[in-house]
Amino acid sequence: MSELDSKGLGRLQYVADPRTIWQSESEHFTPWLAENLDVLGDALGMTLSPIATEVNVGQFRLDIKAEDEDGRVVIIENQLEKTDHFHLGQCLVYAAGLEAATVVWIARHFRDDFRRAFDWLNERTDQGVQFFGVELGVVQIGASGPRAPVFEVVSRPNEWAKGVKESGSNSAAESESPLNAARQDLFGEVLEAVNSERPAIRVPARNRNNSWLAFASGPFGSWSISQVNDGRIRVEAYLDCGDQGRNKELFDGLESSHQQWALDAGVTLHFERLDNRRASRIAAYHEPAVDLLSISSEAREALRAWAVATVLSMHAALDAEMRTRAKAIKNHASALGAVEADEVTVEGSGLSI
Repeated sequence: MSELDSKGLGRLQYVADPRTIWQSESEHFTPWLAENLDVLGDALGMTLSPIATEVNVGQFRLDIKAEDEDGRVVIIENQLEKTDHFHLGQCLVYAAGLEAATVVWIARHFRDDFRRAFDWLNERTDQGVQFFGVELGVVQIGASGPRAPVFEVVSRPNEWAKGVKESGSNSAAESESPLNAARQDLFGEVLEAVNSERPAIRVPARNRNNSWLAFASGPFGSWSISQVNDGRIRVEAYLDCGDQGRNKELFDGLESSHQQWALDAGVTLHFERLDNRRASRIAAYHEPAVDLLSISSEAREALRAWAVATVLSMHAALDAEMRTRAKAIKNHASALGAVEADEVTVEGSGLSI
């Protein structure tokens, strides 16, 4: 009997136990997640870059230390079982020890009391730290179809409550400006239109504190849409895998074929190496500059249409290649590090080869 209906559609089924995929949390799940942080980042509406795994914090060991698009510390604690008091305590120890801006606790199932604990922390901490509770699941199409991970966020920061606490701050009032609100409205509409044509690109939560909106993160960094200081709208691939040397290697490899990439994307691409910064950028700019607070409805629609087309064409031309190259560069760097570690061990033992 076919698993597909008359329209060729299958049925989404949940795999009961994630351990059917990852037998060991430390040996299987944590390394997999570190390689695929973009999947978690999309669920959280964040851009995450891995820094290290199995990080010593006091007498405990954190599963993954990462950073967000602003370079702030994100700690990720994994648990392939139900939540418990031990892991809740570890999350707090790691947050304090590493001065984390974001705490992510992943578990197979969140008990209500632990979910409420994270909700309570989000209500009572200031805007400098946020807590996410995430349930891990695995789905597949039909009884024998391909499988995929699912991250369901069951506890997240109450941004409205935190905004009220910070409403007296000049910096908060300044960042939550009418201009930033107009930017985020435009960017959100662009990504909603993109998502309708390419569902793999998820629509992140809008952040009215920023002049940019990041989406579709991966091992290379992330994509984003922004308005730069001179008023132009920019769509960019932001190359930041957490290491300057790997970032520049990735950029140089792509830039060497810049004419072909521009041809494939169908837009003028600007390759910006940014030698004085860790990251690099591949961008397209909308000319001329615009004032989003006074723009006409016709001009705004034309701008939105340009941004939608540019995101789709750049993503189609570059995304898969950037992911492949970034992973290859990281694997090569890891292999070299392992060889160097072996050489140090041999030298330290007094052996000669």
